[in-house]
Amino acid sequence: MVKPFDTNFFIGSILVIAALSVAFLAMTRSELPIVGTGVGALLLVGVLGMAGCAVAGISQAPTLGWTAPVIVLGTVLGVAALLVIAAGIFGWSGVLQPISAFVPGGATATNPTTTAVFALAAIIAAKWVIGIAMAVTAR
Repeated sequence: MVKPFDTNFFIGSILVIAALSVAFLAMTRSELPIVGTGVGALLLVGVLGMAGCAVAGISQAPTLGWTAPVIVLGTVLGVAALLVIAAGIFGWSGVLQPISAFVPGGATATNPTTTAVFALAAIIAAKWVIGIAMAVTAR
């Protein structure tokens, strides 16, 4: 079981913080070094978030059981994250349109990739909060 300050918990948290930092920078700057702010930033946020989940999240499934409610919820959120990444890459604005109202900057964030970065950051943050709650309540 993951516990606060365990190596897996710490590494996973670092990866999640890195993903959320890249998402914030991608939404507030005109361009990021090496990755830019478009699809490159979206992919980097996705890779960092998935790595954090792999280290500290889904690695708990064998211990808890694949049908444990928290594992099922994490899996559903992970599939939603993959859908958001695909929508951002392929420009599926219909999938991202309901989310665009929540993006800071509103009308200025009409780019589907920016909306996808925001939505992915929200999913990653939600999964992180679930992971922290699971770690704190672990026996």
